[in-house]
Amino acid sequence: MPKTLLHLALAAAAGLATPAAGRAQQPAKTCPTAAELKKALALVNAGTEGESNAFDSLTTATARQLVAYLKTHEVPAAAAKNLGLGYTAAAGAGHLKVFTYSYASGGTRGTIHRPVLQWQNRAGQLFAYAAHDEGGVDEIHALVSPGRTLYLLLGNEQGSTICVRTIARVVEVKGNFLVMDTNAFGKVSRLDLCNVNMRFDPRNQVLALTGDSQFGLPDVYSTKPFKPSILKFYRGHFVKNK
Repeated sequence: MPKTLLHLALAAAAGLATPAAGRAQQPAKTCPTAAELKKALALVNAGTEGESNAFDSLTTATARQLVAYLKTHEVPAAAAKNLGLGYTAAAGAGHLKVFTYSYASGGTRGTIHRPVLQWQNRAGQLFAYAAHDEGGVDEIHALVSPGRTLYLLLGNEQGSTICVRTIARVVEVKGNFLVMDTNAFGKVSRLDLCNVNMRFDPRNQVLALTGDSQFGLPDVYSTKPFKPSILKFYRGHFVKNK
């Protein structure tokens, strides 16, 4: 799949462990105030996925409002919490931040989290992108790749009564653009596994995958037995450490 440069006005449709495919998404025509955005996010947070066409329209409109707001505002952790957003920032000098809003799934999945990414170009101009993707982001790590600005995003999300999903995504900041389909894990840009711990060692650029017995059978939906593995980040890709 060729790389797709995603500007702030693009959205992606992504399934489990597949690269994102771009499609047009209209941004909000006007930037909301903090109070307006907080009210919209509270309404979304109190709702349930698929409860009505009106709620689906509300979540779409709120995502556009959040993108418009993040294009013009630096939002620190305290301000994000006040708005009702989750907040994760890249360690060190990185400029990538992820804000998450949430709502109920109405089923065994519990709460659904939706990420919105914000970044800066070299001139300090802000950009934002609402991923059509599910899963919170708990950690952001800079990846060492000369001439490129790549980040590893790690997070967890309830998948079902027998599955806690651990999700690893790799994205690239490229000036005004965000590249989602980096193919950092072979032919895909993300890993999405059940009941598996993913721990990243920034110094050695190594991602360790181990089973997590407190959640249940590792990789429970796979037809093959789960095997712990070590993935080394090398030349823009995670490869099995021999």
